[in-house]
Amino acid sequence: MARFLKDRTKSKGAAPGSLIFIGKQKMTKNSIQVIQYTSEGLKEFFPETMENIVDIVSNDHMTWINISGLQNTKLIADMGKTFDVSSLFLEDILNTDQRPRFSEESDHLYIIAKSFYFGKDDGIVHMEQISFIVGSHYLITIQETDADYFKDVKKRLYDGKTRIRSFGTDYLCYALLDTLVDNYIINLEILGAAIEERGKTILEADAKVIEDLYHYKTELSYIRKNVRPFKEVTTRFTNCDSPLINQNTYTYLHDLDDLVVQAQEAIEIYYSMISDQINLYQTNIGNRQNDVMKVLTIFSTIFIPLTFIAGIYGMNFEYIPELKHHYAYFILWGIMVIITITMLLYFKRKKWL
Repeated sequence: MARFLKDRTKSKGAAPGSLIFIGKQKMTKNSIQVIQYTSEGLKEFFPETMENIVDIVSNDHMTWINISGLQNTKLIADMGKTFDVSSLFLEDILNTDQRPRFSEESDHLYIIAKSFYFGKDDGIVHMEQISFIVGSHYLITIQETDADYFKDVKKRLYDGKTRIRSFGTDYLCYALLDTLVDNYIINLEILGAAIEERGKTILEADAKVIEDLYHYKTELSYIRKNVRPFKEVTTRFTNCDSPLINQNTYTYLHDLDDLVVQAQEAIEIYYSMISDQINLYQTNIGNRQNDVMKVLTIFSTIFIPLTFIAGIYGMNFEYIPELKHHYAYFILWGIMVIITITMLLYFKRKKWL
């Protein structure tokens, strides 16, 4: 399956809002985690289905529902029905090739983001889509896998001394997005370190190094495709005037927007760095070829007059005056040596050597 575009054969010609999973199945079984919290306490449980979950959502506490796995379209449909989620957004949730986006309704905020990590062992960027539904006193997140991207936020929730337990789900959504962007920068640092390491030996590089650079450039393009649109998400989130967002949260959203800019700048810097390294490699290869051609040209130029002289005295005429001279052979050698030395001195003076 292609990385930059997913196979849409199943969804071809389907009606808008059709719940069709597009992407690679990464889990065999879905899981649901529910965390309810207030400033005084926290409860956590793992229901098997979405049944009766809506009954535990209350204005008395905040509820975070995390669903792992997208292959079960019925579960996603049940979630949408339970919380009255737009069918078009449910369709986007199941499309793992969906561009990061932000949309707003009277009772919901919808966000689609990407999380990725750079595998040190295989050198490949692994991407996962994460969807957010912000409602009144509840937040729903839907992941492709059960990877614990938000373990640091959960740790803050478990720790009753942090401010996150006193804020609403809009702040929780910000905290989760902030964790994703921090993860962007951390993994870009890992990829960037590999790129910079390759750049140190670019002048002595062989074909393997240039192959690695092209590989890193492809991975950065893949990251850029999925991260660049996220700037639009944070901008729209920051400028949103939904009643679901507390005024105090906007300060943090502006900080998140700045962090996304930093991640984007890092992507562009490393992308330009790879392009410069590839150009430097190609220039260096061209210079090496030019040096070889220069040496060959000098040798050819030197031997042209020598070949000319040897050609004249190699002709099969009976009467060539110099052939009868006793020292003709040594004189001819002397002339050739003088011509060679003179030409070398001339090339050096012209700085061709």
